[in-house]
Amino acid sequence: MGAESSALQSCALKGPPVTLPSGLAVFPAELQDGRVASVFVYKRENEDKVNKAAKHLKTLRHPCLLRFLSCSVEADGIHLVTERVQPLEVALATLSSAEVCAGIYDILLALIFLHDRGHLTHNNVCASSVFVSEDGHWKLGAMETVCQVPQATPEFLRSIQSVRDPAGVPPEETAPEFTALPEAHGHARDAYAFGKLAERLLETLSGQADALCSFRQTLHAALLHPAPQRRPALRTLLPHGFFRNDFLEVVNFLKSLTLKSEEEKTEFFKFLLDRVSCLPEELVAARLVPLLLNQLVFAEPVAVRSFLPHLLGPKKDGAPGGTPCLLSPALFRARVVPVLLRLFEVHEEHVRLVLLTHLEAYAAHFTREQLRTVVLPQVLLGLRDTSTPIVAITLHSLAVLVSLLGPEVVVGGERTKIFKRTAPSFTKTTDLSPEGDQFTQTTKFPVNGLPDVRNTSTGGHVPPSPQASEDWPDWSEPEGPETRTVSTQGAPPEPQGAAGSLLRDLEAAAGTRNDLEHGGPGPAASLGGGTAAAPGRLQALRTVVPPLSEEAELLASSRPPKTSPARSVDNPEPAKPPKGSSQERRPQAPSEWGLGEEFTIQVKKKPGQDPELDWFADMTPEIKPSAAVLILPGLRTGPVDPHEDAVSPGMQFSSKFAAADTTEAESEGWGDAGELTWGDGSW
Repeated sequence: MGAESSALQSCALKGPPVTLPSGLAVFPAELQDGRVASVFVYKRENEDKVNKAAKHLKTLRHPCLLRFLSCSVEADGIHLVTERVQPLEVALATLSSAEVCAGIYDILLALIFLHDRGHLTHNNVCASSVFVSEDGHWKLGAMETVCQVPQATPEFLRSIQSVRDPAGVPPEETAPEFTALPEAHGHARDAYAFGKLAERLLETLSGQADALCSFRQTLHAALLHPAPQRRPALRTLLPHGFFRNDFLEVVNFLKSLTLKSEEEKTEFFKFLLDRVSCLPEELVAARLVPLLLNQLVFAEPVAVRSFLPHLLGPKKDGAPGGTPCLLSPALFRARVVPVLLRLFEVHEEHVRLVLLTHLEAYAAHFTREQLRTVVLPQVLLGLRDTSTPIVAITLHSLAVLVSLLGPEVVVGGERTKIFKRTAPSFTKTTDLSPEGDQFTQTTKFPVNGLPDVRNTSTGGHVPPSPQASEDWPDWSEPEGPETRTVSTQGAPPEPQGAAGSLLRDLEAAAGTRNDLEHGGPGPAASLGGGTAAAPGRLQALRTVVPPLSEEAELLASSRPPKTSPARSVDNPEPAKPPKGSSQERRPQAPSEWGLGEEFTIQVKKKPGQDPELDWFADMTPEIKPSAAVLILPGLRTGPVDPHEDAVSPGMQFSSKFAAADTTEAESEGWGDAGELTWGDGSW
């Protein structure tokens, strides 16, 4: 025990003990490496029994036998350290019927192993000898009563009578003529005790009425028979219908997965979802998740395609079109997340492909610390792998982690603004993400390239206006010195001091047209200080100024004001044209314009600017002004320049409203007078 004692020096007892009916105390403990364990504390006078139990636990290895860790002698007694378990008497109240059925099956397998492989007999099969491990399996302990079949003499049985359960003692041992059983019937003692234990546990079960009743009859007729020679071997109970249920069949198949053929595995995983869906969620999470989330299952293509998508994600409320999952979010975080964290440390290609393929379904249920310290470093390893699928799925997974951890954690380093928002100049909320994308972003674009005045106002809240919904800019404000101006030809000064805008010119032209048609007073009502205009002049105005359509008026109202390079009343100095405008393009005369060319937006390039600095520098719109608008002589306030009268009448009005100068040629009309008679009613 010396080496074992040194290995146990770091074991620390945690919590109060649980005392068994035999007087044995079981403490929960924790090892130095963080593993949990259980410590059985024996009295010093029972050292021989403890040594015998430790010997059997070390030499007998079976999944349904208690796993031995170490043994040592301490001040308070002898410590036998095993895997973390709790007594069946304590855990029985929390177990479901399927778990109890599976537990009975585990004890049955343990006894069959002792009888058939070890040629041993336990001699104390009872509830106090059974323990439940953390993964839900039942383990057979109390190995201090184990002996070979010929050694089970009446003297040996009397020496262990203090620790045996009286309910499990068979009736033949009370007879005075009792002797050791022959080796062929050495299982009879344990068979009787197992029958008593199973009979007690069946009282807590519900469901499987037919199978339960049949199994109870088998216990009474076979295992609890008074004659030991009539008790069959325990392996004969394995095919019984009581052990044929979905849970046990799934567990047994997964335990022996490597022994199954490809056809059996394909058939099993193809219908596994239907079988597991009928089981309670707690049972699936506690017992099946460790068996299903491992390297062997991840290597099965049918399991990856048909079953694992339903397990690698929690249930979602209100998502009928999604993949139906098996576990609730709480159970998923408690049972599945710890298993997934361990799987991320497995560097096998097929395991990593499955984990990253479904990362988006379960990543949100990890804590931020788990994602940062465990998941992210393991995912980043895939970028340096030589496998193309691993690199591809790794890049996709990093996009998922960016939404959870942020680019500062995932990408790291210094970042700069490279992509700019250059969207069409209108106001709307635009969804730039693909349909169904969970990382949807909306962008508010400005109006005509200008920011929203309601957001940029420095005066706080801006009161609503009737035109606030359209967000049109105020074109009545004066332009900069480099902006072209429209000639006003001696127009009176505006209230804002501007030379006049194209908007007012269009409105003046439209007003002139209306006044001429309705005969009301207008700017052209009198010429030369009150003298009435000549009828020919009025007719010319009607010809030159066409009626404005609603579209033309709307377009005219949206044009920015352009000041004319000609002299204005307020500023007699001639306005300077924009620098370099004469070299860029020659203004076209109205006669050279095509249909609708006056509404074409000209693009003006800014010279001397590196295009690499601004990719959209050449997209600044330039609206070329139209020809000068006529200002009737009656409205002039300054001296009349005789050269101004030499301007052609066609150029005195805006070319937008100038009618085409066509010469009307004589035509024969409808033909000779005799060919068509309007008064003739025959046609």
